[in-house]
This record gives sequence, C-alpha cells and structure tokens, in this order.
Amino acid sequence: MHADNQGHHASGRRDDLRLSLNQLLFELSQFGSSAVVAWRPSGKGLELVLLPKTRLLQMKDPIRRVFEGPRHLNDGEFKEVVNFVAVQPTEIRLDFPIGGSANGLSHDDVESVMSRYSIGFVPFRTVFLIDVVGFSKHTPEEQASYLSTLQFCLSLAEATLHRAGLPMEMGRSTTGDGYYVWNLQTGLNEDVSLCVLMTLFSLYYKSLQQEMSEKMPLPELRMALSGGSHYVFYEPSPKYVARHEYIVGDVTINVARLIGKARADQILVGDCVNRAEGPEPWTAHRYVVAANKVLDGFRNLKVFGNQVEESRFYLTGPRDEALFRNQKIKIVDKHGIEHICYNAKVNTHMKDGSTVFSGLQHSDLRGGAKPGAGPEATGAI
Repeated sequence: MHADNQGHHASGRRDDLRLSLNQLLFELSQFGSSAVVAWRPSGKGLELVLLPKTRLLQMKDPIRRVFEGPRHLNDGEFKEVVNFVAVQPTEIRLDFPIGGSANGLSHDDVESVMSRYSIGFVPFRTVFLIDVVGFSKHTPEEQASYLSTLQFCLSLAEATLHRAGLPMEMGRSTTGDGYYVWNLQTGLNEDVSLCVLMTLFSLYYKSLQQEMSEKMPLPELRMALSGGSHYVFYEPSPKYVARHEYIVGDVTINVARLIGKARADQILVGDCVNRAEGPEPWTAHRYVVAANKVLDGFRNLKVFGNQVEESRFYLTGPRDEALFRNQKIKIVDKHGIEHICYNAKVNTHMKDGSTVFSGLQHSDLRGGAKPGAGPEATGAI
C-alpha cells in the first residue's frame, strides 16, 4: 500500500510538473504563434530554439531535423539546427531535474510537452477522406445524425483492428460534411492498417445502411484514399489537455481534389508511391495486396449478427479475356491540375449468402472520370 501511495504521489508530481512546463511554453511561444524547433537539457534546466511559425514555414530547403523526428536533439544536431535557423537558443531555468530523477521529468515527459508546440513533417502517410453526398441538402438534425453514424462506424472498425492486434490509433478531423482519417502511428504496417480500416468502415456503414433502409435511410458516401507527405501540428493550450493532431499537406490536398470529382458511392485511390520502405517502391497496388492479406484474418468477423465469408478491396479496370487490368484514371481539378487515380471497390460475401458491396464497377464510370494516362496491366488483384 505504501508503494502504491508513493507511485501515485510520483505520478501526481509529474503531472504537476508537465502542467507547469506547458504553461511556461504557452507564454514563451506567444500563445502558440512560435514553434519549438529543438530542445536539449542544460545544466540548470533546458535550452530550446523557438521560431515564429510563419518564418519557420517559409524556410527554403531546411535540413531534415528542423521538421522531422522528435524535437529532443543531441548536442551535435542541436548545434546544427541553431546554425541553420540562425536563432540564439533560449535557456529555461527549472527548479526540478530533467532526466532520470524521480523528482523531475524524464526526457519523454519533456518531449510530450514540447511536441505540442512543434510543427513536424511526415514524408509519407496514407489518409482517406469520407464525404456525405448531398450533405447541405439535409436538415441540421439529419446532418448531426449522419456525422454521428460515421463516427460510430469508424470506431467499430478501429476496435476491430485493435482486437486483431493491428497497429491503429485513429486520428480524424471533420471537413463539415465528412472526415479526414489517418493513423496517428506512422510506418508501413500502419499505412496498410489504415487501408484495412477504410475497408472495414465501408463494410460496417454499408451493412448498417441496408439494415436502416426503412427506419432511417442513410445517405450515400464517396471516399478517396491516397498517400503522401504532410505537416503535422497541434493546438496549444495553457491547460495540459488531451493532444489533438492536425495534418495538412500534399496528401490532404490530393484526397480533397479526388473527392471533388468522385460520384456517389465511388471510392477513388490515388496513384501514390512510397519510396521510403525498402528498395522496391510501395505503390497503390502493393498497399491493396497487403490490405487483402490482412483482411484474410477477418473471415468469420461478425457484422451486425452476420458472419463474413470473404472481404476484398480491389482496384477496377476493363476485362481482357480472362483477366482484369487495373486502369489509371486522370481527373482534372478546379484549378486545372491533373491527378491520377484508380477506381476501387470493396466486395464482401457473407456466410448466409448475402453480399455487401461498396464502390462503383468499372462499367459504371462511362461519362464520369475520364480514363487516361495509359492503362497499366497488372492482372487481377
């Protein structure tokens, strides 16, 4: 019992110290207008590099550690960043130790506070966007109900991945009539997990839509998934509240442009390439193949009382004799910029013989997004 009290006291002290450091940073950052670029422990506290966010984001060809990785830098990296940004470090004197002492904060504790005031860059991450078709035509009560249903189905899909032990910590932000969705964790397996999350979300939503068709019809959705780079930032607060992540960059712009050309019930997948995961690039095709291998583990999954026989996520295209080939589609957004993507479907067969389909068939695309940029034959996926 004595040990429990000691542990509780130590945890409470760390919470108090994090709050104190957070309040200090909130003031030093001018209410969040400046970002923490780097920090390191000093003899009497901390040294940190603060830079106005507007100046930080206008830097040309920044060295990698300005944006990528933790803000806690070793001495060599710290000096390199200081020289690059040409800003004198700020010294913060603290009345508690930084490091391994039980009376102070660990490096991880400090990093958890500093990251709230940082702007990071992620070279590649998959993101998908859900959009409710005709959202503005519905009443405010219906709109609130629809967004709540999207949240419910997303949470179901996330919980399903958790039970399977897959890496998924869902991040999302509303667009007003839908959601951007991403994995807060980064990496190859994490990106594949996001593809699986979108597949399971569409299965849950379509199944619920069929169940609710008479009681409360649910609207059609359109979705877009792609991968790419982006910046990540947080909303500073004088209180040490739960950290909420925001992302913006090439990947969010790309899925937004794709969704703008998508039809009701269509799923578009951007022609993205991740070159950071080994010698062979990870294309949209490879992500789909990897997602389907994971989906094999969800046979017998119960969805509102019915069991899954098989669920498949695939890219569509015309049929050539006995094979289908995935066809690239070129769309031109409102700014005249071309985007290359694929039409996709999610087909699920249930054990009772029923089916749940999401997305449009390739034959449905006539008169819509214009096939172009050269079809690429890859065989059936």
